Amino acid sequence: MVQALQLKPLELYVDPVAKPVDTRLGALMSYWRAKRQGTAALPTRGDIRPGELISHLPSLIMLDVEETTEKTPDFAVRLSGTALDDLFGGNYMGRKLEEILPPKRAWLARAALGLVVEHRRPMRFFGRLEFPSEPGNKIMIEALALPLSRPDGQVHMILGEIVQLRAAAISSFPELCRPAAD
Repeated sequence: MVQALQLKPLELYVDPVAKPVDTRLGALMSYWRAKRQGTAALPTRGDIRPGELISHLPSLIMLDVEETTEKTPDFAVRLSGTALDDLFGGNYMGRKLEEILPPKRAWLARAALGLVVEHRRPMRFFGRLEFPSEPGNKIMIEALALPLSRPDGQVHMILGEIVQLRAAAISSFPELCRPAAD
Protein backbone atom coordinates (compact mmCIF):
# COMPACT_ATOMS: atom_id res chain seq x y z
CA MET A 1 0.00 0.00 0.00
CA VAL A 2 1.39 3.41 -1.01
CA GLN A 3 1.40 5.91 1.84
CA ALA A 4 0.59 9.56 1.41
CA LEU A 5 3.56 11.89 1.73
CA GLN A 6 3.35 14.90 4.02
CA LEU A 7 4.40 18.28 2.64
CA LYS A 8 6.01 19.42 5.88
CA PRO A 9 5.71 21.75 7.70
CA LEU A 10 2.10 21.84 6.46
CA GLU A 11 -0.55 19.34 7.45
CA LEU A 12 -1.00 18.63 3.74
CA TYR A 13 -0.51 15.20 2.21
CA VAL A 14 0.07 14.11 -1.38
CA ASP A 15 -1.37 10.79 -2.49
CA PRO A 16 0.06 9.63 -5.83
CA VAL A 17 -2.50 6.81 -6.03
CA ALA A 18 -5.15 9.52 -6.55
CA LYS A 19 -8.13 7.52 -5.36
CA PRO A 20 -10.51 10.11 -3.91
CA VAL A 21 -12.57 9.39 -0.81
CA ASP A 22 -15.08 12.18 -1.41
CA THR A 23 -17.74 11.19 -3.96
CA ARG A 24 -17.63 14.65 -5.57
CA LEU A 25 -13.96 14.18 -6.39
CA GLY A 26 -14.62 10.61 -7.52
CA ALA A 27 -17.22 11.93 -9.97
CA LEU A 28 -14.74 14.51 -11.33
CA MET A 29 -12.09 11.78 -11.73
CA SER A 30 -14.58 9.61 -13.65
CA TYR A 31 -15.48 12.59 -15.87
CA TRP A 32 -11.78 13.28 -16.58
CA ARG A 33 -11.12 9.61 -17.41
CA ALA A 34 -14.12 9.51 -19.75
CA LYS A 35 -12.66 12.46 -21.67
CA ARG A 36 -9.37 10.67 -22.35
CA GLN A 37 -8.78 9.50 -25.91
CA GLY A 38 -6.84 6.25 -25.47
CA THR A 39 -4.65 5.01 -22.65
CA ALA A 40 -1.72 7.41 -23.12
CA ALA A 41 -3.69 10.51 -23.99
CA LEU A 42 -4.86 13.23 -21.65
CA PRO A 43 -7.99 15.31 -22.09
CA THR A 44 -7.53 18.76 -23.57
CA ARG A 45 -9.10 21.95 -22.26
CA GLY A 46 -11.49 21.74 -25.20
CA ASP A 47 -12.72 18.36 -23.94
CA ILE A 48 -13.85 19.90 -20.64
CA ARG A 49 -17.38 21.31 -20.87
CA PRO A 50 -18.47 23.50 -17.94
CA GLY A 51 -22.10 22.62 -18.64
CA GLU A 52 -21.26 19.01 -17.82
CA LEU A 53 -19.76 20.02 -14.47
CA ILE A 54 -22.51 22.25 -13.04
CA SER A 55 -22.46 20.74 -9.54
CA HIS A 56 -18.65 21.03 -9.40
CA LEU A 57 -18.29 24.63 -10.62
CA PRO A 58 -18.20 26.34 -7.18
CA SER A 59 -15.25 24.20 -6.06
CA LEU A 60 -13.32 23.95 -9.36
CA ILE A 61 -10.02 25.61 -10.15
CA MET A 62 -8.09 25.73 -13.40
CA LEU A 63 -4.39 26.53 -13.34
CA ASP A 64 -2.27 27.52 -16.33
CA VAL A 65 1.13 25.84 -16.40
CA GLU A 66 3.81 28.42 -17.11
CA GLU A 67 7.34 27.47 -18.12
CA THR A 68 10.14 28.96 -16.06
CA THR A 69 13.92 28.88 -16.10
CA GLU A 70 13.69 26.68 -13.01
CA LYS A 71 13.04 22.95 -13.07
CA THR A 72 9.56 23.42 -11.57
CA PRO A 73 6.92 25.22 -13.65
CA ASP A 74 4.90 28.08 -12.27
CA PHE A 75 1.11 28.11 -12.06
CA ALA A 76 -1.40 30.91 -12.52
CA VAL A 77 -5.09 30.78 -11.67
CA ARG A 78 -7.14 30.78 -14.85
CA LEU A 79 -10.43 30.45 -13.00
CA SER A 80 -11.75 29.49 -9.61
CA GLY A 81 -15.23 28.73 -8.38
CA THR A 82 -17.12 30.93 -5.97
CA ALA A 83 -16.72 28.48 -3.06
CA LEU A 84 -12.95 28.62 -3.53
CA ASP A 85 -12.99 32.40 -3.79
CA ASP A 86 -14.81 32.43 -0.45
CA LEU A 87 -12.38 29.93 1.09
CA PHE A 88 -9.26 31.76 -0.12
CA GLY A 89 -10.72 35.17 0.69
CA GLY A 90 -10.84 36.63 -2.82
CA ASN A 91 -10.76 36.06 -6.54
CA TYR A 92 -7.20 35.34 -7.67
CA MET A 93 -7.81 34.95 -11.39
CA GLY A 94 -4.62 35.68 -13.33
CA ARG A 95 -2.39 35.56 -10.26
CA LYS A 96 0.51 33.18 -9.67
CA LEU A 97 0.81 30.97 -6.61
CA GLU A 98 3.56 33.21 -5.18
CA GLU A 99 1.10 36.11 -5.20
CA ILE A 100 -1.52 34.11 -3.28
CA LEU A 101 0.39 31.94 -0.82
CA PRO A 102 3.26 32.58 1.59
CA PRO A 103 6.64 31.70 -0.04
CA LYS A 104 7.13 28.28 1.60
CA ARG A 105 3.56 27.18 0.80
CA ALA A 106 3.83 28.47 -2.77
CA TRP A 107 7.07 26.53 -3.25
CA LEU A 108 5.52 23.32 -1.89
CA ALA A 109 2.41 23.77 -4.05
CA ARG A 110 4.54 24.36 -7.16
CA ALA A 111 6.63 21.26 -6.43
CA ALA A 112 3.57 19.04 -5.92
CA LEU A 113 1.71 20.39 -8.97
CA GLY A 114 4.93 20.09 -10.96
CA LEU A 115 4.74 16.34 -10.41
CA VAL A 116 1.27 16.31 -11.99
CA VAL A 117 2.78 18.00 -15.05
CA GLU A 118 5.96 15.90 -15.16
CA HIS A 119 4.27 12.52 -14.69
CA ARG A 120 1.13 13.43 -16.66
CA ARG A 121 -1.13 11.85 -14.07
CA PRO A 122 -3.71 12.87 -11.48
CA MET A 123 -2.76 13.49 -7.89
CA ARG A 124 -4.87 13.71 -4.76
CA PHE A 125 -4.16 16.03 -1.85
CA PHE A 126 -5.72 16.12 1.59
CA GLY A 127 -4.99 17.88 4.80
CA ARG A 128 -5.80 20.34 7.51
CA LEU A 129 -5.06 23.90 6.39
CA GLU A 130 -5.72 27.43 7.52
CA PHE A 131 -7.42 29.61 4.93
CA PRO A 132 -7.82 33.41 4.87
CA SER A 133 -11.59 33.00 5.29
CA GLU A 134 -11.10 31.18 8.61
CA PRO A 135 -8.03 32.67 10.34
CA GLY A 136 -6.92 30.56 13.28
CA ASN A 137 -9.17 27.68 12.20
CA LYS A 138 -7.80 24.77 10.21
CA ILE A 139 -10.19 23.27 7.68
CA MET A 140 -9.93 19.64 6.55
CA ILE A 141 -9.91 19.38 2.77
CA GLU A 142 -9.46 16.86 0.00
CA ALA A 143 -8.44 17.95 -3.49
CA LEU A 144 -7.76 16.48 -6.89
CA ALA A 145 -5.37 17.81 -9.56
CA LEU A 146 -5.94 16.52 -13.10
CA PRO A 147 -3.59 17.29 -16.02
CA LEU A 148 -4.94 18.68 -19.29
CA SER A 149 -2.83 18.69 -22.43
CA ARG A 150 -2.54 20.49 -25.72
CA PRO A 151 -3.16 18.44 -28.85
CA ASP A 152 0.64 17.91 -29.01
CA GLY A 153 0.44 16.13 -25.62
CA GLN A 154 2.21 18.77 -23.51
CA VAL A 155 0.49 19.42 -20.18
CA HIS A 156 -0.44 23.10 -20.12
CA MET A 157 -3.27 23.24 -17.60
CA ILE A 158 -4.46 21.57 -14.40
CA LEU A 159 -8.12 21.06 -13.62
CA GLY A 160 -8.67 20.78 -9.89
CA GLU A 161 -11.34 20.59 -7.28
CA ILE A 162 -11.03 21.35 -3.57
CA VAL A 163 -13.75 20.21 -1.17
CA GLN A 164 -14.16 20.48 2.57
CA LEU A 165 -14.22 17.03 4.16
CA ARG A 166 -17.58 15.81 5.30
CA ALA A 167 -17.67 14.63 8.91
CA ALA A 168 -18.61 11.07 7.89
CA ALA A 169 -15.46 10.79 5.73
CA ILE A 170 -12.88 11.98 8.25
CA SER A 171 -12.22 8.47 9.59
CA SER A 172 -10.96 7.57 6.08
CA PHE A 173 -8.01 9.91 6.67
CA PRO A 174 -5.98 8.41 9.54
CA GLU A 175 -3.33 11.13 9.17
CA LEU A 176 -5.98 13.73 10.02
CA CYS A 177 -7.51 11.81 12.91
CA ARG A 178 -4.52 12.65 15.07
CA PRO A 179 -4.75 15.87 17.08
CA ALA A 180 -4.03 18.96 15.01
CA ALA A 181 -0.49 20.29 15.21
CA ASP A 182 -0.06 23.93 16.13
